[in-house]
Amino acid sequence: MAAPDEDSNKKFEWGGGFLSIYGNHYRGSDQGKLWIFPIPYFTYKSAKIEAEPSFVRGIFFHNEWFSFKLSLMLGLNVESKKNKAREGMPSLDYTVEAGPLFIFHIWKSQKKDLAINFEWPIRESFATDLSYIKPVGLFTVPYINFIHKPTSSVWHWSSEFSISPMFADQKFHQYFYGVDKQFARADRSFYHAHGGYSGFQTALVLNKRIDNFVIIPFVRWDYLKNAVFENSPLVKVKHYFIGGLGLFWLFN
Repeated sequence: MAAPDEDSNKKFEWGGGFLSIYGNHYRGSDQGKLWIFPIPYFTYKSAKIEAEPSFVRGIFFHNEWFSFKLSLMLGLNVESKKNKAREGMPSLDYTVEAGPLFIFHIWKSQKKDLAINFEWPIRESFATDLSYIKPVGLFTVPYINFIHKPTSSVWHWSSEFSISPMFADQKFHQYFYGVDKQFARADRSFYHAHGGYSGFQTALVLNKRIDNFVIIPFVRWDYLKNAVFENSPLVKVKHYFIGGLGLFWLFN
């Protein structure tokens, strides 16, 4: 049974809405796609758990300068029949990423409306089409996160802006960028991927609540120059862009 002070800090909100996302099929693809999902919206915060539609974090340890959490993330699918570079190859399924998240609280303003964290997730990625699930490798994005809480000076928008190098193991890069011999052809040579540097990422997420209405625009840009898979025939461009908008109505 939870202590009274833990119960008093619990907060749960739920609702529904739509999430629209547009971006390249995968990092390195020169083709794009629009995804539109009806999606439930929820937030839950307590002394042990943080949850939103884009992530779930179990809080194992927290103090003024360090937090240790469990992090879960979701990734989108790519149908190879709709991508010229991957034509005839297996499709890329939805992915689920899970692993520890280490957060170092570097700085916080006196008013606690501004903060800078160093956040280091290390996640194992699993591919699934809902009929099976298989591990596809390890991925990590150690990032500096600039956090601004909603204040009147920014029209009550909250924001998080992050910058990070990315790294992944050989198995992860092989899943996305490897070309096995049976799929090689004149314009797509055999390619065996290696583990290591996976590019540079920047991301911005905004959030604004108006009564029971929540608006969440976001954008992410990756630069793949010097990534270890740069020479894969599946890499057509060195830039990756994805952006979207979530619109939700809360029922409580």
